[in-house]
Amino acid sequence: MHESMIQAKRIGLEYGFYLLLLAIVAVFTVISNSFLTVSNFVQIAIASTFLLAAAAGLTLVLVTGEIDLSIGSTAYVAATIVYLTADAPAGLSIAAALGAGLAIGLFNGWIVAYLGMNSLLATLGLMIAYRGVALVITEGTVKQAGEGLADLGQLKLFGVIPLIFLTALAILLVFQWILRKTRLGTYWLAIGNNEDSARKIGVPVRRAKLAAYALCGISAAASGTLLAGYLGEITTFTGRGMEFQAVAAVVIGGTSLFGGRGSAFPGTLAGVLLLIIINNGLGTRGVSPFVYPFVAGALIFFAIYLDAIKNRARSS
Repeated sequence: MHESMIQAKRIGLEYGFYLLLLAIVAVFTVISNSFLTVSNFVQIAIASTFLLAAAAGLTLVLVTGEIDLSIGSTAYVAATIVYLTADAPAGLSIAAALGAGLAIGLFNGWIVAYLGMNSLLATLGLMIAYRGVALVITEGTVKQAGEGLADLGQLKLFGVIPLIFLTALAILLVFQWILRKTRLGTYWLAIGNNEDSARKIGVPVRRAKLAAYALCGISAAASGTLLAGYLGEITTFTGRGMEFQAVAAVVIGGTSLFGGRGSAFPGTLAGVLLLIIINNGLGTRGVSPFVYPFVAGALIFFAIYLDAIKNRARSS
């Protein structure tokens, strides 16, 4: 009996949020006639796209035991690059935006890994600085994206599945492959579990962290680029609050805030979908939008509580 309870507890800790996601989908399916429709699923996919792209890269950074709170501002900077290159071909505009994200990611990684700055405080300051740069470039007004990129942002596979969602999902899957199937991913997990031990066995800690931040910068820039393409314009709301939503989604998906454990797929994907589906389901029922932050906050608290329990169980 005791062993059965331990097994049930382990399953609950490992797969509880996946079961919660399925339960929430079932509940909204029953209480809302408009939830289980193709058009609503398309809306969920579109709403998930931008958070999914940004959270994919953040997963890699959190696995190392660090954090990047500048991803929302990085997305905004990338979107401003889209504006500056609006007259160029769409491919060049996308490359320039992703290049800006890479540069930001490398800088973030450098000050954390090589200068030894606290990642929380450093990226919090940079979050403000990067958004300030973007506001200066856009003068705090709405700017237009190029027509080519805007056309790409509206494409749908088979006339149903948004191309932007498939792009974000592809980024997530590539990052999951890097995390699980490459030496670099092994380095990240080792660093997150015990950085000192990882360094003693020859793991290039600083270079590995730099790589994680670089990919995080690229994925954040991809998020901003996808949003600019979808809207056809760049607004001052681009990326605002995204960093906290992304942290919530990644932690809800099972990635530890302490590092050493996590997955982009299915973990982060499930975390993003859980947040978006709750907002969508409440919206279809006409619930006040002021309820959304309360529900999201409760989920984050619960996720962090479970993360603490997992770490105690792992250390005991």
